[in-house]
Amino acid sequence: MEYSDLIDAAEGETDTLMLAIESGELDDVVPTCSEWEIADLARHVGDFCGFWTHVLCEGTGRPKPELGDPPEDDRLPGWTAQCAGHLFAELRATPAECEVWTFFDADQHARFVARRGAHELAVHRTDAQWAHGAVDPIGAELAADGIDEVLDVLVNARGDRSPGTGRVMTLRSSDLGSQWFITLDRDHVAVERRSEDDTPLEGSNLVVTGTASDLELTLYHRPTLSPVDVHGDYTVLEEWHRRFTF
Repeated sequence: MEYSDLIDAAEGETDTLMLAIESGELDDVVPTCSEWEIADLARHVGDFCGFWTHVLCEGTGRPKPELGDPPEDDRLPGWTAQCAGHLFAELRATPAECEVWTFFDADQHARFVARRGAHELAVHRTDAQWAHGAVDPIGAELAADGIDEVLDVLVNARGDRSPGTGRVMTLRSSDLGSQWFITLDRDHVAVERRSEDDTPLEGSNLVVTGTASDLELTLYHRPTLSPVDVHGDYTVLEEWHRRFTF
């Protein structure tokens, strides 16, 4: 996805996330985030946006906006929205290739921040919606890029070295015709991509088929919004979830 598209996606997901936050009470339970209430989710999103806002400012030399501490009352959603607004303003003021700090050594640019923001906010948008029952899928293109980010960046950048078994899990998107072949090696997770027309990779221990949105949610250990077809050794998915938690 293009840099501007990632920013637009992050902003759109946040608008919907804020609607979900504001549609209930701050002490509503978030069933997809253990021991979190909506207030915890709102604080986390605000902190996330504020942190990356200041990272961008350090890269560009622009002044850091004052964020303040999250309020302990019903002003909290306003603070979260303000922090998010600062992030989008800085992203739009920062060239995609501007060098900034990130936790991923292979990509130290503002584009990484836009991508990370789009997917963090999309997943947490579903979390906020699950608190009140009506959940929208993640857009197919955004979800496919989110799957790529998990497999190329997050699972290997987190420093997790859980013993891998070398088993293979295949993801097949029913709406985009894409396939991801994921090998859970000892020291890293390897991925190979193929189109639907390519010959299936032999030796997959588990095949998971669903929409790109549901596949991304599955990787994040979130409920899916439509049935997902799972064939093979389900313990491979359990191994994935032990290795990657979010």
